[in-house]
Order: sequence, then C-alpha cells, then structure tokens
Amino acid sequence: MSTSSPERTRHGRDKRQLILDAAIAVFARTGYHRSRVSDIAREAGIAYGLVYHYFKNKEQILDTIFEEQWSSLLDALEAIAAGANSTEDKLLSIAALILNAYRVRSDWVKVLVFEIQRSSRFSDPDQIRAMGRLFQIVARILREGQQAGELRGDLDPDVACYVFIGGLDIVVTTRVLNVIKIEGGSQQEAQYYLKVARTVVDLFLNGFAAGEGKA
Repeated sequence: MSTSSPERTRHGRDKRQLILDAAIAVFARTGYHRSRVSDIAREAGIAYGLVYHYFKNKEQILDTIFEEQWSSLLDALEAIAAGANSTEDKLLSIAALILNAYRVRSDWVKVLVFEIQRSSRFSDPDQIRAMGRLFQIVARILREGQQAGELRGDLDPDVACYVFIGGLDIVVTTRVLNVIKIEGGSQQEAQYYLKVARTVVDLFLNGFAAGEGKA
C-alpha cells in the first residue's frame, strides 16, 4: 500500500527537522568546523546519505538553522511590538523572551553565539538584514514610546536600541560561557532570567542614579 502525498510530505518534514535538531546538538557540542555530516547523521540515527537528500552540505544546514530559528524569534518579537501594552511592558517581554531562549533552547543559543554571530559568516548580507530586523523592532517600540510621551523625545531610538539589545546580548553570552552559574533547577533559572530582564529594562529606562541625583 503506497503512502499518500500528504503523509510523504509530513514524513519529509519530520526527517528534515530531525536532521536540523541533530545538527544543532552536534554544532553546540563540538563546534561547526569540527563537526562532520556523518556526526549529524549519527546523532539523528539515520543513514549518512539521507542528510544529502535534504541538504546539499553542512553549510546549508547551518544557514537553515539560523534562518528558521531566527525567523521564529522575530515573529514572537513582532507580536510583542504589535501589542497594546506600555513601552516598559513590551521591553520587559522582549528581554524575558531573549534571556529565556537560553533556558529553553540552550544548544541553539550556543550555535548562534559561537558559530554564527561571532564568525565571518555573520557578514553575509542576508544574515545582516535578518539581524537588522531585531534592531528595527526595538527601535520602533522606542519611537512609539516617544510619540506616546512615555519616553524622552530627545534621544535617538536607533542608537538606544543598540544599547538595549547590547545589554541583553552580554548577559546571554556570559551565560553561554558559563560565567554566570545558576543554582537550582528550571524554576530557579526562570526566576533568575525574569529578575535580570527587569534589571536590564529598569537600567535602560531609569538609569542607575538614586533619588535626587537622577537626571
């Protein structure tokens, strides 16, 4: 009995995703340059040649990982930006989402930080445009906050968004490098990231000065 076309399509998507998930695990564990297609196939539990049925080489696998995972993140950020919440709440949601990405998909974040973001591959025009969308989303939120009178109007939102994202990027990187160690389980880690998100947003909006010393 032959398999119907929808079933074959779903089966193909499942195999393709299996390969991508295996590649994320392998790249995070051994690094992109030290990994082989055979390592990915072994991790996925499939025949070596089947990988080439879906991807022409290891480079295309890495590019696909970035494109699909990053697009999912941007879609979530766009949904936050389109909401009716205050600017502060939107920034807090974005900070929490980015910081919690490591808790939810630590392998993917490691690949992003070490194999994509800090490599020559990041100079690819498509990846630059994709990363630029992140800054555009945050800058739009800041600009709308200025228009609503929630934020100072004398600051450049395009510059300010770099400061905000840069602060989050440093926190994520220190976590990936294991500079920050969190005691306890998943619940404690989630609470930690929420606390960090609130700290980053508060610093960004209100500064570090106390009482009458604040501008």
